[in-house]
Order: sequence, then C-alpha cells, then structure tokens
Amino acid sequence: MSDAIKLDPKKTAFIIIDMVNAIAKGGPGPDYTLPDNRKDIVASFQKMIAHCRKVGTPLIYITTHRRADNADGPKTISDIGGGGGNPMVAGTPAVEIIDELAMQPEDFLVVKPRFSAFYGTNMDQILRHLGTETILVGGISTQRSVEGTAREAKNRDMQCVVVSDCCTAGEVDVHEMTIKHVLPLLVRVRNTDETIAALN
Repeated sequence: MSDAIKLDPKKTAFIIIDMVNAIAKGGPGPDYTLPDNRKDIVASFQKMIAHCRKVGTPLIYITTHRRADNADGPKTISDIGGGGGNPMVAGTPAVEIIDELAMQPEDFLVVKPRFSAFYGTNMDQILRHLGTETILVGGISTQRSVEGTAREAKNRDMQCVVVSDCCTAGEVDVHEMTIKHVLPLLVRVRNTDETIAALN
C-alpha cells in the first residue's frame, strides 16, 4: 500500500492522453466501438473526471494529429512498434475524444506530435497559466505516452502522479512492468480511489 498523499485540487491538473477513437477503441472506423478490454479503464476515467469536475481540477485532453501521408510522423527507427498504426488525420473521427469521456467547454485540448504531452506543445504555458503544481497523468499507452509525459515532468521538476487504473497498453505484461517497476522510479503512482482521496 502506497503512502497517502494530499493534493490541492486547484493546483493540480489531470492530463488525459490519447483517449481518442483510433487509439482507445481502435479499428479503421468511422464507426468506433469500445472493446471489452477497455471498459474498465474508461470507467476509471469517468470516475476520475467526475471528481475533478466536482473539486475544480482542470482537465487537459491530449490527442495526436498526423498528415495523411505521415510525413510528419516519427523518423527514428525502433525495433518494436515502428509501423504507421491507425491514421491520425486532423478533422477525422479517429482523433476525436471518445464519447464516453466527452470534453466540456472549460477543458483544454492539446495536440501532441510525439509520445510526450510536453514535446512540441504549449503544455508548459497552460500549466503556468493554471498555477499547476502537480499533474495527474493517465491514458494510452502506459509505456509510451504516459511514461514519456511522466519522465518529462520529472525532468522539469513538476510533481506528477500517474493514475494506474487510468492507464493501459496493448501488452498487459509491459503495462504492469511499467506501472510497478519503471514509473515509481520517476513519479508517484496511485489508483483512482487513492487519487480521489488526495483531491479533497
């Protein structure tokens, strides 16, 4: 059991990464259906988002856009996951936040070009504007964009809590290894109930 933490709701922001149709639901679209193995994470997000709205914690949704020809996609070569993946073209249903976690007018939307929610975005400016001292992070996938964002927060001396049951990945064993052995070296890791308890 991790130590209990205390967070100021108004000085905390929840970063919701890539909970968009093409990634959270998958498939070619345009009709996207939530698969059974993603229902638990969506339920955790719904609980977390509802509490954030109740206590006044800002929500920052993250999506990813690419050109149709993927000319702006990553150019580095990796051994795993080097394929093009689902098309992430701006203005298409693929990059829209899933209906189950619909945005409200007061929420923020940030478009990231790479794994980290900080890289190539105005995230720093938004957090400064909000007076944020701690970020909460959840999304897909745990070992890519969640870890990438948490690692950049660490490098910026920004306090960060990864909400463990608001994270998932295509590879369950890699998700669990990242949650249990990688992220705790960088930031704090708590589940939804623990995070909600901290935001009171």
